[in-house]
Amino acid sequence: MEPKPTGCLPRRIRPLPGSYRYYPDDTGTPSGKEHIREEVVQLGVDLSVSLANSMFLLCDDIHTMLWFCFKLLKYTLPPSNPVSERLLRVVHYVYLKDIKPKNRACPDGGNSVQWELVRTTWKDFTDGIIILSRLVLILRRKDCSFDDRLLSSAIEKYKQQVLKKLEDKLMSAKDVSELDGFERETVASNVSDLWKTLFEEEAGESTPEVARSRIHSDLFQPISGHSCHGEIPTLPVTYPYILGVDFAKQKLREEVVQLGVELSLYVAESMFLLSDEIRSVFQFCSKLWRELKRTNKVGHPAGERLLRVIHHVYSRYIKPKNGEYHIGGKSVQWELVKTTWEDLDAGFREMHSLISILEVDDGSSLNKVEEKLRCAKDVSEANGFAREAMKSNILDMWQFLFDREKEEVAWTRKVRREEILSDLFPHLEEEDEEEAKQY
Repeated sequence: MEPKPTGCLPRRIRPLPGSYRYYPDDTGTPSGKEHIREEVVQLGVDLSVSLANSMFLLCDDIHTMLWFCFKLLKYTLPPSNPVSERLLRVVHYVYLKDIKPKNRACPDGGNSVQWELVRTTWKDFTDGIIILSRLVLILRRKDCSFDDRLLSSAIEKYKQQVLKKLEDKLMSAKDVSELDGFERETVASNVSDLWKTLFEEEAGESTPEVARSRIHSDLFQPISGHSCHGEIPTLPVTYPYILGVDFAKQKLREEVVQLGVELSLYVAESMFLLSDEIRSVFQFCSKLWRELKRTNKVGHPAGERLLRVIHHVYSRYIKPKNGEYHIGGKSVQWELVKTTWEDLDAGFREMHSLISILEVDDGSSLNKVEEKLRCAKDVSEANGFAREAMKSNILDMWQFLFDREKEEVAWTRKVRREEILSDLFPHLEEEDEEEAKQY
């Protein structure tokens, strides 16, 4: 084993020399993903801070702390991985600067008082390391299978499902780690330089292999020859969902659900605009439903949800107003709403295709409907339309669009559909068909 380094420790961690190579665009112009790279760098800093926090919590027993770090770095990714290498440097720095000087005991078979808490963070750390590595690999290879939209979504999910979970769990022992000297802002500042070079080429005096070997020997020498901490070998490392095999498909599904919600809200707004004459409400909804039934198979998820949205809006918001119904009657806003008909119809037909093949359209139908209804926004709001208040209720009808385990059986859907149609459109069937055609 090489001798331990001597002399003063640097205030910050220096970038690992000669470790990584980033190839810029052939044109030499800055990449359009530069802002995403900056966010990924910050994710690395934040993950490092949480790992340092865990080390401080476990530092009452060096045996536990070092075995936790050793297994985390060894079992999760290869040592040459850029994320693994940087985390190794972080662990080494925190240990030498803040923990080793405390001269805490390292008994073989020891156990930290905070082990049960830190144990719950294992999956969050392994997921965080693997997902961060995926982000780095995609950005370095300029992988076109994940565009900026998907990468931004992955980063947001990472913040919520990895970093926030770690922060919430470790926060419960904040007093303990701070008492042992943990300072979040100081650690973040000290490790930031290391992560800033994540996408840059660095020249250095030694090779990564030599640096890793030296750090590894110096860091884990206290547990050399010790038996492993009892519970650590049983902790699994599993593949996280974010940026995994089905991530892109799931993101598309989420967008399809959101498109369904937005289309439904425009239908609801149109119903409020027409609510001065109930017959116009029924006429509008009936035409939309009949056209969907003509072009798509009855029982298709998009059509079923549209019908339930219409029934919900009518039953909860419009029917209680006891508005008037006149045979042959026409709403003051009918001519305006009629201009949205083709766009709404096109939007729901696109939804039919989206659900089947999971391709994202450009949202042109939504934009056209929004532009046409904007001029009557005051009217719909005066009639009681509250977009944000209704959004959560409509989302409930769409959110399980792709969850087959929560889908109603075909017979149940059929019965509900017939009940809704009977409740919504009984009068229209009694009217003269030729009169209805004029609309």
